Amino acid sequence: MRIIFLSIVYRTVRYFVTKYLYFVQNILGMKKNLEPAVKFGDSSLSNIFFLKRLIYDFDIPKNKSVEIFDMHFSSCLIGSSFKSDPRILDIWMRMGLGGLIFKTIMEKKRTGNLEPRLQDANYKNIKGLYNSLGLPGMGIKQFLKYLENTELWNYNRPLGVSIGGDNEKEYISNIIYLNKFLKSKEGRSFYELNISCPNTDNGKSICESPNSLENLLKKIRVEISSPISVKISPDISDEKLKEIAEICEGFEMILINAGNTQYKTPDQVDVKLDNFSMKGGGLSGAPLFKRTVEMVTILSSFKIPIIATGGISNIYHIKHLKSHGASLFGMASSLVLDPYCIPKIHSEI
Repeated sequence: MRIIFLSIVYRTVRYFVTKYLYFVQNILGMKKNLEPAVKFGDSSLSNIFFLKRLIYDFDIPKNKSVEIFDMHFSSCLIGSSFKSDPRILDIWMRMGLGGLIFKTIMEKKRTGNLEPRLQDANYKNIKGLYNSLGLPGMGIKQFLKYLENTELWNYNRPLGVSIGGDNEKEYISNIIYLNKFLKSKEGRSFYELNISCPNTDNGKSICESPNSLENLLKKIRVEISSPISVKISPDISDEKLKEIAEICEGFEMILINAGNTQYKTPDQVDVKLDNFSMKGGGLSGAPLFKRTVEMVTILSSFKIPIIATGGISNIYHIKHLKSHGASLFGMASSLVLDPYCIPKIHSEI
């Protein structure tokens, strides 16, 4: 009952805050923008953290852990790479995530694209989220300080570090820079190569060019032996997906994360052009589930652990994707829309 009650309260508050925000923006002649509502929600959750035992702390079911390489995920549910706020990540871990992946980090500090860059979306009558944030982040040097000091390590659950880059050299240099510290977290850390982000030209080109990925992995393996997750796009063709899987199969300790946001133009997702600063962005949430299933089904014929990411929010999604070969299940938009889906799924496993 506690899960259901808190979920209803969360969703109700989120609904009215969002509607009020849109009303104020309309009255003031401002562009519609979801980002302030998300920031307000994060701030509110942080401000009532003193009630954590009552509203955030939930048990993870016993004997439901997942072992991949030398990593022990206490739950099959993990947080996908899109958040950096340490308090919010801590809240989600308290709710029962078996691990998480930090927001993609680049070499230099980035402010991201201009607002508005985050909106509610509707694709073929299925609601989701739509963004072109532009990978805002603190930069690799500041991120290392954050990694060294974060209390998230105390959960003793695997933490993934998502690496981005405008070129091959940047991917490698970022990993080398972090590796000295992450060596001390062996068994509790892994890297994720974000080769499918529409906000970096090279990210898209690597995903579309399996040979580029192979060369990148060869050079990285000279430097590190840690587990690596390769994050791929739902936009790539099935043939390219198979090529990537074949390449990954040739390296040790590689996972594939299927997948990322799906590129759409604003008009495709029922967002007015004036309410979005970019010509296109990434669709996430429920509309991606069908493609996630297709990708996992193709990947299941290869001997590679699979993280299924895209449109996952309930026990049906977990069971369906697990039956098709996925081992871990990444959650992103669902955690924004209702983080109580974590304990709810656990209660039904």
